[in-house]
Amino acid sequence: MKKIFYLFCALLMTATACDPMEDTYEELDAQPKAFDPSAVRKLNITLTEANYKSLQGKAGVPGYVNTNFYFASEEEAGALIPLYLNAAYPNFDNKDEITVTYNSLTKEFKGNTVTERETYTLTDEDYALGGTNFKNFDRWSQIETFLNARYTPLQGRLVNLTFNWFSNNQLPTTQVRTFSYFYTNGRWEEAYLVTEADYLKVDRNRNNAFATADEAMLPAYFDNFLKAKVFGAKAGDIKYVSYAVRYSATSTLQQAMAMIYDGSNWTRLTKTFFTEPKTLTFSFENGKWKPDLTVKYTLVSADYETIAGFTNVGTEANRANLKQFKNFYQAGNNPSDTRLWTDAQINAGLAELLKVKYPNAEVGQKFLVTYIAYRGTNVSVQTLFEKKANGTFEVVK
Repeated sequence: MKKIFYLFCALLMTATACDPMEDTYEELDAQPKAFDPSAVRKLNITLTEANYKSLQGKAGVPGYVNTNFYFASEEEAGALIPLYLNAAYPNFDNKDEITVTYNSLTKEFKGNTVTERETYTLTDEDYALGGTNFKNFDRWSQIETFLNARYTPLQGRLVNLTFNWFSNNQLPTTQVRTFSYFYTNGRWEEAYLVTEADYLKVDRNRNNAFATADEAMLPAYFDNFLKAKVFGAKAGDIKYVSYAVRYSATSTLQQAMAMIYDGSNWTRLTKTFFTEPKTLTFSFENGKWKPDLTVKYTLVSADYETIAGFTNVGTEANRANLKQFKNFYQAGNNPSDTRLWTDAQINAGLAELLKVKYPNAEVGQKFLVTYIAYRGTNVSVQTLFEKKANGTFEVVK
Protein backbone atom coordinates (compact mmCIF):
# COMPACT_ATOMS: atom_id res chain seq x y z
CA MET A 1 0.00 0.00 0.00
CA LYS A 2 2.83 2.42 0.82
CA LYS A 3 4.36 1.83 -2.62
CA ILE A 4 1.06 2.70 -4.28
CA PHE A 5 0.75 5.83 -2.19
CA TYR A 6 4.31 6.97 -3.03
CA LEU A 7 3.73 6.29 -6.74
CA PHE A 8 0.55 8.37 -6.65
CA CYS A 9 2.42 11.25 -5.00
CA ALA A 10 5.21 11.07 -7.58
CA LEU A 11 2.73 11.19 -10.43
CA LEU A 12 0.95 14.13 -8.83
CA MET A 13 4.21 16.07 -8.46
CA THR A 14 5.14 15.37 -12.09
CA ALA A 15 1.78 16.57 -13.33
CA THR A 16 1.99 19.83 -11.42
CA ALA A 17 5.68 20.53 -12.15
CA CYS A 18 5.62 20.01 -15.91
CA ASP A 19 2.72 22.25 -16.99
CA PRO A 20 4.27 24.72 -19.51
CA MET A 21 1.31 27.10 -19.10
CA GLU A 22 1.64 27.32 -15.31
CA ASP A 23 2.95 30.91 -15.29
CA THR A 24 0.22 31.97 -17.72
CA TYR A 25 -2.48 30.35 -15.62
CA GLU A 26 -1.19 32.10 -12.51
CA GLU A 27 -1.20 35.43 -14.35
CA LEU A 28 -4.74 34.86 -15.60
CA ASP A 29 -5.92 33.90 -12.11
CA ALA A 30 -4.82 37.34 -10.98
CA GLN A 31 -6.96 38.97 -13.67
CA PRO A 32 -10.26 40.68 -12.69
CA LYS A 33 -12.32 37.83 -14.19
CA ALA A 34 -11.41 35.68 -11.20
CA PHE A 35 -13.57 38.04 -9.16
CA ASP A 36 -15.92 39.43 -11.83
CA PRO A 37 -16.97 36.94 -14.57
CA SER A 38 -18.03 39.83 -16.83
CA ALA A 39 -14.62 41.50 -16.75
CA VAL A 40 -12.35 41.45 -19.79
CA ARG A 41 -9.08 39.59 -19.28
CA LYS A 42 -6.02 41.24 -20.81
CA LEU A 43 -2.68 39.53 -21.35
CA ASN A 44 0.63 40.80 -22.78
CA ILE A 45 3.05 38.40 -24.45
CA THR A 46 6.19 38.63 -26.59
CA LEU A 47 6.72 36.04 -29.30
CA THR A 48 9.82 33.90 -28.86
CA GLU A 49 11.80 32.09 -31.54
CA ALA A 50 10.03 28.89 -30.51
CA ASN A 51 6.68 30.59 -31.15
CA TYR A 52 7.70 31.56 -34.69
CA LYS A 53 9.02 28.04 -35.31
CA SER A 54 5.68 26.58 -34.23
CA LEU A 55 4.16 28.11 -37.41
CA GLN A 56 6.40 26.06 -39.70
CA GLY A 57 4.47 24.05 -42.25
CA LYS A 58 1.17 25.85 -41.67
CA ALA A 59 -0.74 27.04 -44.72
CA GLY A 60 0.15 30.54 -45.88
CA VAL A 61 3.19 30.97 -43.62
CA PRO A 62 6.28 32.24 -45.53
CA GLY A 63 9.59 30.56 -44.76
CA TYR A 64 11.15 33.69 -43.27
CA VAL A 65 8.63 33.67 -40.42
CA ASN A 66 9.97 30.47 -38.84
CA THR A 67 13.60 30.99 -39.90
CA ASN A 68 14.22 34.73 -39.48
CA PHE A 69 11.47 35.30 -36.89
CA TYR A 70 9.62 38.32 -38.24
CA PHE A 71 6.46 39.33 -40.10
CA ALA A 72 6.68 41.47 -43.23
CA SER A 73 3.72 43.73 -42.33
CA GLU A 74 1.04 44.35 -39.73
CA GLU A 75 -1.49 42.72 -42.03
CA GLU A 76 0.64 39.58 -42.19
CA ALA A 77 1.10 39.55 -38.43
CA GLY A 78 -2.64 39.93 -37.98
CA ALA A 79 -3.32 36.99 -40.27
CA LEU A 80 -0.67 34.57 -38.96
CA ILE A 81 -0.29 35.23 -35.23
CA PRO A 82 -3.78 33.78 -34.56
CA LEU A 83 -2.42 30.42 -35.80
CA TYR A 84 -0.24 30.42 -32.69
CA LEU A 85 -2.76 32.02 -30.33
CA ASN A 86 -5.57 29.62 -31.25
CA ALA A 87 -3.34 26.69 -30.30
CA ALA A 88 -1.71 28.20 -27.22
CA TYR A 89 -4.65 30.13 -25.73
CA PRO A 90 -7.87 28.31 -26.72
CA ASN A 91 -9.84 28.64 -23.47
CA PHE A 92 -10.62 32.33 -23.28
CA ASP A 93 -13.97 34.14 -23.29
CA ASN A 94 -15.41 36.54 -25.86
CA LYS A 95 -13.83 40.00 -25.77
CA ASP A 96 -10.77 38.83 -23.82
CA GLU A 97 -7.61 40.40 -25.22
CA ILE A 98 -3.98 39.49 -25.80
CA THR A 99 -1.49 42.15 -26.85
CA VAL A 100 1.36 40.55 -28.76
CA THR A 101 4.82 42.06 -29.27
CA TYR A 102 6.37 40.74 -32.48
CA ASN A 103 9.24 41.51 -34.86
CA SER A 104 8.20 43.62 -37.85
CA LEU A 105 10.32 43.97 -40.99
CA THR A 106 11.51 47.55 -41.46
CA LYS A 107 14.13 47.20 -44.18
CA GLU A 108 15.16 44.41 -46.51
CA PHE A 109 18.59 44.17 -48.05
CA LYS A 110 18.80 42.22 -51.30
CA GLY A 111 22.58 42.22 -51.44
CA ASN A 112 25.11 44.12 -53.49
CA THR A 113 25.92 41.67 -56.24
CA VAL A 114 26.42 43.56 -59.50
CA THR A 115 24.50 41.82 -62.27
CA GLU A 116 25.04 44.38 -65.03
CA ARG A 117 27.31 47.39 -65.30
CA GLU A 118 27.64 50.33 -67.67
CA THR A 119 29.66 53.52 -68.02
CA TYR A 120 27.80 56.24 -69.91
CA THR A 121 28.26 59.92 -70.78
CA LEU A 122 25.10 61.90 -71.57
CA THR A 123 24.68 63.65 -74.91
CA ASP A 124 22.80 66.93 -75.28
CA GLU A 125 19.72 65.01 -76.42
CA ASP A 126 19.71 62.75 -73.33
CA TYR A 127 18.76 65.45 -70.82
CA ALA A 128 15.19 65.57 -72.13
CA LEU A 129 14.76 62.04 -70.71
CA GLY A 130 15.23 63.62 -67.29
CA GLY A 131 12.37 66.03 -67.89
CA THR A 132 14.46 69.17 -68.41
CA ASN A 133 14.76 71.52 -71.39
CA PHE A 134 18.35 72.40 -70.50
CA LYS A 135 21.58 70.57 -71.28
CA ASN A 136 22.23 69.80 -67.63
CA PHE A 137 20.63 68.47 -64.46
CA ASP A 138 20.11 70.52 -61.29
CA ARG A 139 18.27 68.07 -58.99
CA TRP A 140 18.21 64.39 -58.06
CA SER A 141 14.69 63.85 -59.41
CA GLN A 142 15.91 64.63 -62.94
CA ILE A 143 18.71 62.07 -62.67
CA GLU A 144 16.31 59.46 -61.30
CA THR A 145 13.83 60.16 -64.11
CA PHE A 146 16.61 59.74 -66.68
CA LEU A 147 17.80 56.45 -65.16
CA ASN A 148 14.27 55.03 -65.12
CA ALA A 149 13.71 56.13 -68.73
CA ARG A 150 16.96 54.74 -70.10
CA TYR A 151 17.30 51.51 -68.09
CA THR A 152 14.79 48.77 -67.34
CA PRO A 153 14.60 47.94 -63.61
CA LEU A 154 17.09 45.21 -62.78
CA GLN A 155 18.34 44.26 -59.32
CA GLY A 156 22.10 44.79 -59.23
CA ARG A 157 22.44 47.16 -62.21
CA LEU A 158 25.38 49.55 -61.66
CA VAL A 159 25.78 52.66 -63.84
CA ASN A 160 28.66 55.14 -63.78
CA LEU A 161 27.09 58.27 -65.25
CA THR A 162 28.89 61.40 -66.51
CA PHE A 163 26.69 64.49 -66.96
CA ASN A 164 26.53 68.26 -66.70
CA TRP A 165 25.44 69.61 -63.30
CA PHE A 166 24.17 73.18 -62.82
CA SER A 167 24.32 75.13 -59.56
CA ASN A 168 24.05 78.86 -58.85
CA ASN A 169 26.30 78.40 -55.81
CA GLN A 170 29.47 77.42 -57.66
CA LEU A 171 31.78 78.67 -60.37
CA PRO A 172 31.59 77.73 -63.09
CA THR A 173 27.84 77.26 -62.67
CA THR A 174 27.88 74.15 -64.88
CA GLN A 175 30.35 71.38 -64.08
CA VAL A 176 30.96 67.89 -65.45
CA ARG A 177 30.37 65.23 -62.81
CA THR A 178 30.67 61.45 -62.72
CA PHE A 179 28.49 59.65 -60.19
CA SER A 180 27.64 55.99 -59.68
CA TYR A 181 24.09 54.65 -59.31
CA PHE A 182 23.10 51.21 -58.09
CA TYR A 183 19.63 49.72 -58.59
CA THR A 184 18.59 47.65 -55.56
CA ASN A 185 15.48 46.97 -53.52
CA GLY A 186 13.30 48.48 -56.25
CA ARG A 187 14.99 51.88 -56.57
CA TRP A 188 18.14 53.71 -57.64
CA GLU A 189 20.68 54.48 -54.92
CA GLU A 190 23.42 57.06 -55.38
CA ALA A 191 26.59 55.14 -54.54
CA TYR A 192 29.84 56.63 -53.35
CA LEU A 193 32.20 56.37 -56.31
CA VAL A 194 35.80 55.76 -55.23
CA THR A 195 37.90 58.55 -56.77
CA GLU A 196 41.41 58.69 -58.15
CA ALA A 197 42.42 60.54 -54.98
CA ASP A 198 40.99 57.70 -52.88
CA TYR A 199 42.97 55.09 -54.80
CA LEU A 200 46.07 57.20 -54.29
CA LYS A 201 45.52 57.31 -50.51
CA VAL A 202 45.74 53.52 -50.30
CA ASP A 203 48.47 53.07 -52.94
CA ARG A 204 46.18 51.67 -55.61
CA ASN A 205 46.51 54.51 -58.11
CA ARG A 206 48.62 52.64 -60.67
CA ASN A 207 45.46 51.12 -62.16
CA ASN A 208 42.89 53.07 -60.11
CA ALA A 209 41.51 49.73 -59.02
CA PHE A 210 41.80 47.27 -56.15
CA ALA A 211 43.33 43.83 -56.45
CA THR A 212 41.33 40.71 -55.65
CA ALA A 213 43.62 40.19 -52.65
CA ASP A 214 42.39 43.49 -51.15
CA GLU A 215 38.94 42.10 -50.28
CA ALA A 216 39.50 41.93 -46.51
CA MET A 217 40.86 45.48 -46.34
CA LEU A 218 38.11 47.17 -48.35
CA PRO A 219 35.68 47.86 -45.44
CA ALA A 220 38.40 49.77 -43.54
CA TYR A 221 39.34 51.72 -46.67
CA PHE A 222 35.70 52.57 -47.39
CA ASP A 223 35.13 53.63 -43.79
CA ASN A 224 37.86 56.25 -44.18
CA PHE A 225 36.58 57.41 -47.57
CA LEU A 226 33.00 57.83 -46.34
CA LYS A 227 33.99 59.60 -43.13
CA ALA A 228 35.87 62.16 -45.19
CA LYS A 229 33.09 62.79 -47.71
CA VAL A 230 29.70 61.86 -46.19
CA PHE A 231 28.43 64.22 -43.49
CA GLY A 232 25.34 64.10 -41.30
CA ALA A 233 25.06 60.30 -41.34
CA LYS A 234 22.81 58.73 -38.70
CA ALA A 235 23.13 55.32 -37.10
CA GLY A 236 21.52 52.76 -39.37
CA ASP A 237 22.16 54.68 -42.60
CA ILE A 238 23.27 52.50 -45.52
CA LYS A 239 25.62 53.70 -48.26
CA TYR A 240 26.75 51.76 -51.31
CA VAL A 241 30.35 52.12 -52.44
CA SER A 242 31.14 51.70 -56.14
CA TYR A 243 34.73 50.60 -56.81
CA ALA A 244 36.87 48.92 -59.49
CA VAL A 245 38.55 45.53 -59.10
CA ARG A 246 41.37 44.45 -61.42
CA TYR A 247 41.03 40.72 -61.99
CA SER A 248 43.71 40.50 -64.68
CA ALA A 249 45.66 42.64 -67.12
CA THR A 250 42.64 42.67 -69.42
CA SER A 251 39.75 42.52 -66.94
CA THR A 252 38.69 45.31 -64.56
CA LEU A 253 35.09 45.33 -63.32
CA GLN A 254 33.08 47.82 -61.30
CA GLN A 255 31.66 46.32 -58.09
CA ALA A 256 29.49 47.55 -55.21
CA MET A 257 29.64 47.08 -51.45
CA ALA A 258 27.00 48.10 -48.90
CA MET A 259 28.23 49.88 -45.78
CA ILE A 260 26.17 50.67 -42.67
CA TYR A 261 26.85 53.46 -40.18
CA ASP A 262 26.78 52.53 -36.48
CA GLY A 263 27.00 56.10 -35.20
CA SER A 264 30.80 56.19 -35.24
CA ASN A 265 32.06 54.03 -38.08
CA TRP A 266 31.01 52.61 -41.43
CA THR A 267 31.15 48.82 -41.48
CA ARG A 268 30.35 46.24 -44.11
CA LEU A 269 26.66 45.34 -44.15
CA THR A 270 26.16 41.61 -43.80
CA LYS A 271 22.55 41.43 -42.61
CA THR A 272 19.80 40.76 -45.12
CA PHE A 273 16.98 42.34 -43.11
CA PHE A 274 16.21 44.70 -40.23
CA THR A 275 13.32 44.50 -37.78
CA GLU A 276 11.78 46.47 -34.95
CA PRO A 277 9.36 45.40 -32.21
CA LYS A 278 5.70 46.27 -32.72
CA THR A 279 2.54 45.40 -30.85
CA LEU A 280 -0.83 44.19 -32.06
CA THR A 281 -3.90 43.46 -29.95
CA PHE A 282 -6.09 40.40 -30.57
CA SER A 283 -9.58 39.81 -29.19
CA PHE A 284 -11.25 36.45 -28.61
CA GLU A 285 -14.42 36.10 -30.68
CA ASN A 286 -16.45 32.90 -30.96
CA GLY A 287 -13.55 30.62 -30.14
CA LYS A 288 -10.95 32.33 -32.37
CA TRP A 289 -8.42 35.12 -31.96
CA LYS A 290 -8.89 38.08 -34.29
CA PRO A 291 -6.56 41.08 -34.79
CA ASP A 292 -7.46 44.66 -34.07
CA LEU A 293 -6.12 46.27 -37.27
CA THR A 294 -7.05 49.79 -36.25
CA VAL A 295 -5.65 52.38 -38.67
CA LYS A 296 -3.69 54.99 -36.75
CA TYR A 297 -3.72 58.43 -38.38
CA THR A 298 -2.33 61.78 -37.19
CA LEU A 299 -3.66 64.96 -38.77
CA VAL A 300 -1.20 67.03 -40.80
CA SER A 301 -1.42 70.74 -41.53
CA ALA A 302 -3.43 70.26 -44.73
CA ASP A 303 -6.06 68.20 -42.88
CA TYR A 304 -7.00 71.13 -40.64
CA GLU A 305 -7.51 73.27 -43.74
CA THR A 306 -9.65 70.54 -45.28
CA ILE A 307 -11.89 70.40 -42.21
CA ALA A 308 -12.06 74.21 -42.18
CA GLY A 309 -13.55 73.94 -45.67
CA PHE A 310 -16.47 71.75 -44.55
CA THR A 311 -19.34 74.25 -44.31
CA ASN A 312 -21.53 71.67 -42.57
CA VAL A 313 -19.12 71.44 -39.64
CA GLY A 314 -18.67 73.97 -36.83
CA THR A 315 -19.23 77.67 -37.40
CA GLU A 316 -17.72 80.19 -39.76
CA ALA A 317 -15.71 81.71 -36.89
CA ASN A 318 -14.19 78.52 -35.48
CA ARG A 319 -13.46 77.20 -38.97
CA ALA A 320 -11.53 80.41 -39.74
CA ASN A 321 -9.58 80.00 -36.51
CA LEU A 322 -8.85 76.37 -37.39
CA LYS A 323 -7.58 77.31 -40.84
CA GLN A 324 -5.29 79.99 -39.41
CA PHE A 325 -3.76 78.14 -36.45
CA LYS A 326 -4.06 74.46 -37.52
CA ASN A 327 -5.55 73.34 -34.19
CA PHE A 328 -8.98 73.11 -32.58
CA TYR A 329 -9.50 76.03 -30.20
CA GLN A 330 -10.82 74.80 -26.83
CA ALA A 331 -9.33 77.36 -24.42
CA GLY A 332 -12.05 78.08 -21.86
CA ASN A 333 -15.79 77.46 -21.82
CA ASN A 334 -17.24 80.87 -22.57
CA PRO A 335 -20.21 80.15 -24.88
CA SER A 336 -19.91 83.62 -26.41
CA ASP A 337 -16.39 82.87 -27.67
CA THR A 338 -17.09 82.04 -31.32
CA ARG A 339 -13.66 80.48 -31.79
CA LEU A 340 -14.50 77.54 -29.53
CA TRP A 341 -14.88 74.01 -30.89
CA THR A 342 -17.04 71.57 -28.97
CA ASP A 343 -16.04 67.90 -28.87
CA ALA A 344 -19.09 67.09 -30.97
CA GLN A 345 -18.07 69.60 -33.65
CA ILE A 346 -14.51 68.24 -33.72
CA ASN A 347 -15.76 64.68 -34.06
CA ALA A 348 -18.07 65.72 -36.88
CA GLY A 349 -15.15 67.35 -38.69
CA LEU A 350 -12.92 64.32 -38.20
CA ALA A 351 -15.69 62.02 -39.46
CA GLU A 352 -16.03 64.10 -42.63
CA LEU A 353 -12.26 64.03 -43.10
CA LEU A 354 -12.19 60.23 -42.83
CA LYS A 355 -14.88 59.99 -45.53
CA VAL A 356 -12.58 61.96 -47.82
CA LYS A 357 -9.34 60.16 -46.96
CA TYR A 358 -10.72 56.61 -46.72
CA PRO A 359 -13.69 56.39 -49.10
CA ASN A 360 -13.17 52.65 -49.67
CA ALA A 361 -12.73 51.60 -46.05
CA GLU A 362 -14.53 48.38 -45.15
CA VAL A 363 -17.47 48.38 -42.78
CA GLY A 364 -16.19 47.80 -39.24
CA GLN A 365 -12.72 49.21 -39.92
CA LYS A 366 -11.54 51.34 -36.99
CA PHE A 367 -9.46 54.51 -37.14
CA LEU A 368 -7.57 56.00 -34.20
CA VAL A 369 -7.25 59.69 -35.10
CA THR A 370 -4.78 61.99 -33.35
CA TYR A 371 -5.28 65.75 -33.54
CA ILE A 372 -4.12 68.93 -31.81
CA ALA A 373 -6.44 70.94 -29.59
CA TYR A 374 -5.49 74.29 -28.09
CA ARG A 375 -6.39 74.42 -24.38
CA GLY A 376 -4.07 77.19 -23.25
CA THR A 377 -1.32 75.12 -24.82
CA ASN A 378 -1.33 72.58 -27.61
CA VAL A 379 -2.35 69.10 -26.47
CA SER A 380 -2.55 65.87 -28.44
CA VAL A 381 -5.97 64.17 -28.41
CA GLN A 382 -6.99 60.77 -29.76
CA THR A 383 -10.46 59.63 -30.83
CA LEU A 384 -11.47 56.20 -32.12
CA PHE A 385 -13.86 55.97 -35.09
CA GLU A 386 -15.52 53.04 -36.85
CA LYS A 387 -16.84 52.81 -40.41
CA LYS A 388 -20.57 52.01 -40.39
CA ALA A 389 -22.72 50.24 -42.96
CA ASN A 390 -24.35 53.52 -44.02
CA GLY A 391 -20.94 54.92 -45.02
CA THR A 392 -20.47 57.22 -42.03
CA PHE A 393 -17.70 57.21 -39.46
CA GLU A 394 -18.87 57.21 -35.85
CA VAL A 395 -17.04 57.60 -32.56
CA VAL A 396 -16.51 54.34 -30.68
CA LYS A 397 -17.70 54.84 -27.14
